[in-house]
Amino acid sequence: MLERLGRCIFRRRWAVVIAWLCIFAGASIFAPRVTQVLKPGGYSIGKSESVVAYNDLHRAYGYRDLTFSVVFTGPPGARAKIHSDAVAFRCRASARFGAALAVTPPVWSPDGVVAIERVYSNPRDDFGAGFAGPLRAMLPHGSVRGALTGPSAIFHDMETISGEDLRRVEIVTLPIAAIVLLLIFGSVVASGTPVLMAPVTVTLALAAVYFVGHRVDMSIFVLNTASMLGLGVAIDYSLFMVHRFRQELELGRDVETAVAHTVATSGRAILVSAMVVTVGFYALTLSGVQMLRSLGIGGSIVTAVSLLVALTLMPAVLAFLGPRINLLPVVPRRLSTRRLWRKHSLWVMQRPIPIIGVVATIILVLGLPAFHLRVGIPGPQTLPASVDSRYGNDLLDRHLGYANQSPVLVVVKRDAGTPPSSYQSAAFTLLDRVCSSKEVAGIAPVPVPDSPGQIRSCQDLLTASQNVLSRQGAQARAFARGHHVYLLPVFLRTDPSSAEAERYVRMLRREPPIKGYTILIGGQTAGQMDFDSFLYSRFPWVIFFVIVTIFVVLLVAFRSLLLPLKAVVMNIFSVLAAYGVVVFAFQDAHMARLLGFTPVGNIDSIVPVFLFCVLFGISTDYEVFLLTRVQEQYLITGDNEESVATGLEFTGRIITSAALVMIVVFGAFSFASLAVIQEIGLGLAVAVLVDATLIRALLVPAVMRLLGRWNWWLPIRGFPPIRRRPAKTATATSRSPAAE
Repeated sequence: MLERLGRCIFRRRWAVVIAWLCIFAGASIFAPRVTQVLKPGGYSIGKSESVVAYNDLHRAYGYRDLTFSVVFTGPPGARAKIHSDAVAFRCRASARFGAALAVTPPVWSPDGVVAIERVYSNPRDDFGAGFAGPLRAMLPHGSVRGALTGPSAIFHDMETISGEDLRRVEIVTLPIAAIVLLLIFGSVVASGTPVLMAPVTVTLALAAVYFVGHRVDMSIFVLNTASMLGLGVAIDYSLFMVHRFRQELELGRDVETAVAHTVATSGRAILVSAMVVTVGFYALTLSGVQMLRSLGIGGSIVTAVSLLVALTLMPAVLAFLGPRINLLPVVPRRLSTRRLWRKHSLWVMQRPIPIIGVVATIILVLGLPAFHLRVGIPGPQTLPASVDSRYGNDLLDRHLGYANQSPVLVVVKRDAGTPPSSYQSAAFTLLDRVCSSKEVAGIAPVPVPDSPGQIRSCQDLLTASQNVLSRQGAQARAFARGHHVYLLPVFLRTDPSSAEAERYVRMLRREPPIKGYTILIGGQTAGQMDFDSFLYSRFPWVIFFVIVTIFVVLLVAFRSLLLPLKAVVMNIFSVLAAYGVVVFAFQDAHMARLLGFTPVGNIDSIVPVFLFCVLFGISTDYEVFLLTRVQEQYLITGDNEESVATGLEFTGRIITSAALVMIVVFGAFSFASLAVIQEIGLGLAVAVLVDATLIRALLVPAVMRLLGRWNWWLPIRGFPPIRRRPAKTATATSRSPAAE
């Protein structure tokens, strides 16, 4: 069927190319608009305790979101100018947005250096990020500077930086990928053709995400992850097609037959590969987390578009080029590495046990840091320090201290039938619990204080609760009669994402209930814990789905029991190495200066799950290309060692080349501006590097040498029948193009 598709595309190549040009032109209109449908957040779980606490507060008090904090600063002696500019900003913002935004009057930090205004809004789908641009235009930029920070400003800046990173990475990676391909193919035309497929794929994929985003919530991180994968996968698939097409021409076949055989052989391998990679992306949708689901959808779209480009547009382009694919030679084609790969594989198979021991030791050393991996949800520190919202948040941290941190929100609900008179004793009991930890700095009357002075220490509050005057007691009882939901914003001395903060929340949640009251714990720390608990309670099922599905696909493809098991173990090695290097670089901060990020002591919660699913697909992708050729030779000769050597001889160079392109693309994203994208980029690059060198070049031939003919055993069927051919025929077949 695929061969017929290739011949059909050859005969209708003009129509295919014109159709793709029209599709590309249409996609170019919608792809730049993709950020309009991408959403922030995605780190909350709908029915979790922290979300229920927030919803109860919203229903009881019309609780509004803190959308922005505005920080005004200037030179010494400019206090009057700072105040007047802050008042002018408030007037302009109120006049333009009216009731949509509530801007508080300016207040001074305790040291009198900066003035602060808070901007509140009702909950919005975009978290109020749409206000960021107009508000920034109203800020002073002279001797007095205004900085817009807060959740919505941070998201707005993440969106802007994601687009800038994407453009910068494309400008850098495409020329580098072209140079790599030039060294691989030795011809300007042959190397340039796969590179041209990358922007087509990414543009069409982002346009598709734009339309899907109108129906399904899609995370802002889809922009970079989809582009990252689109660049790598599109070039890889096109590389395999060009490589096989040139081999077909070398055998003296006419262009139509060469195109047809290329689609039938490399096209089949790419189809199987795309199915395997899609399994990994589909597994992300099973996580139950909106952000990962959207990344899974985005990755599936990218893979489908890459497959479509490789099986339709690329054959049409090859049909037009024909022998001209070898035009503008730069590197002599006689410089072949096949003999080197063959010698290498035979050398490895002569000493399998030492090779396995050395490789396993290296992977274990790389993976050791993964055993103290700690996850968390990113905050302002995910942005570069020079970005406006990060700069403003750093100012607030400097001048407000822990008063700028997100508090633990203790929400108290009085149950129906509980008399208001019990409020005072319940409050005392709860206060005693809340203040039982040395991590507590104090409690404020509001969740967003403007000064540390608004945060009262636990000792003061406990003393006050024991010495309540009659008038104060009457006021408390009157408040209790008028409300059934109460809030205690508890401020800690430690960062909300720290292990100490999580232990504190866990301690509060373990406390026995107070009769007649329901206690809910919310806030950033509790929300992070609820998200991580939900995600990682489902992660084992995601792992199970990925492993079982890929095992079954390989079992059917290669009719072997041990080869799929071996592939699963090898993939786990690659994932372990990636986890270890990411923890070493980011959590342990050993690459903070090199990559230019601010260490926060954890890894983004989504990164381990995302890396596992994507890497299992990509690693299996290379396994398919290698084992297809090994199996083809084994069924001819029945000689296991000869088959492995021949497989590496014909696929080692192209798999390593494809991996090198992937490493260039993924590695470029490790120098992005957003920490989460850096983590994903570095993890993918390291895993592909380990897979293409330690795993495919060393561990696979060593293990297959030890397993011998049992590589090809299948229960019930036993060993496959060998279609033995005369030596001359077998040799000729071994020198035919690999089924890549």
